[in-house]
Amino acid sequence: MSSTTLYRKYRPQRFADLLGQAHVAQTLRNEVERNQLGHAYLFSGSRGIGKTSSARILAKAVNCLHPKKGEPDNTCEACKSINENRALDVLEIDAASYTGVDNIRDVIEHSRFTPSALKYKVFIVDEVHMLSAAAFNALLKTLEEPPSHVLFILATTELHKVPETILSRCQRFDFHRLSDADLGLRLRWIAQQEARTVDDEVIDAVIRVADGSSRDAESILGQLFALGGKKITRAETDLVLPRSNQASVDGLVAKLLANDQASALQLVQENADQGTDLEAFRNDIVRRLRDCLLARVSPAQPPALPPAIQELLTNVQPQQLVRMLDVFLDVQRYVAVAPMPQLPLELAVVESTSSVTAEPSTPAQPAPTRAPPKAPSPAPQAQQPNSQL
Repeated sequence: MSSTTLYRKYRPQRFADLLGQAHVAQTLRNEVERNQLGHAYLFSGSRGIGKTSSARILAKAVNCLHPKKGEPDNTCEACKSINENRALDVLEIDAASYTGVDNIRDVIEHSRFTPSALKYKVFIVDEVHMLSAAAFNALLKTLEEPPSHVLFILATTELHKVPETILSRCQRFDFHRLSDADLGLRLRWIAQQEARTVDDEVIDAVIRVADGSSRDAESILGQLFALGGKKITRAETDLVLPRSNQASVDGLVAKLLANDQASALQLVQENADQGTDLEAFRNDIVRRLRDCLLARVSPAQPPALPPAIQELLTNVQPQQLVRMLDVFLDVQRYVAVAPMPQLPLELAVVESTSSVTAEPSTPAQPAPTRAPPKAPSPAPQAQQPNSQL
């Protein structure tokens, strides 16, 4: 099964199906049930977290012939036509491809006509921040005085690029990145529906690469399913995902926390020799260092860490972890020009372990603060010649 087929097969069809966006689902459901719809909505957030799916669900809900508590029934003709992409009154526009003012003018002209079959005409404009300034100006007038039968749903991954004049005329909903727990539940449920067995280690690896995106996670899972096996193990995952061993990542982080520079460098070389994707390896190191920082500053709800790292953390200050994170994030600039792929990581190891040795010396620096007591003694001596004069 291809990744696209898997993603579309399990696309949310109701507000209740939306993952990690309960605040959006509840509000939209209430507005539909009470018939208190806005004329324009703006969905913002990172990629693959449900913005376009929510727009489609809203388009169904406002046109559904038999809605149930604000949810589309997905069985009436209106819902079926939208699900099958044959509803002439629901238009999806990719603003990344149609950025010009002429394209928006076509939309505006089309909005003036009453719906052909549904109750509302719904225009879904994806990546709306890509529109030109002239296109935004043309759209603005329609958003100010829209026809009663028209609903605009704008979606963007870069909210800061949308003009304030547009923002002020829309109901804005900010979509959240999905938590690892939500993604894990989602992937395990899909695997169960597909009669596949997926190792927990594989699920964790997919979640790390997806970085909070449900679409990316499901696409990767689809690639793993395409390998054909009923049981997906780490061996199959290495054929699809950038190869990075979490145990090796934890080992390197432990060496950094222990200030064992030589062993850390050796571990980097071993990963390079084994064909590890060093960029993925670096990203995993950054994630683990972030976990360490959160565990150090928020001990009430610490992330799950190996016992060895937990023990080492007691002797490491948060400022040291911040330095390490800065170093490993900064070496990205060396990747394109490094003569050897492992060199940026080696530089990061040396610099971060060197900074650890420098950290304990900082508390000793307050010694000069004892200098003020010396100030009174020179002062009288300097005044004695004047008094004699």
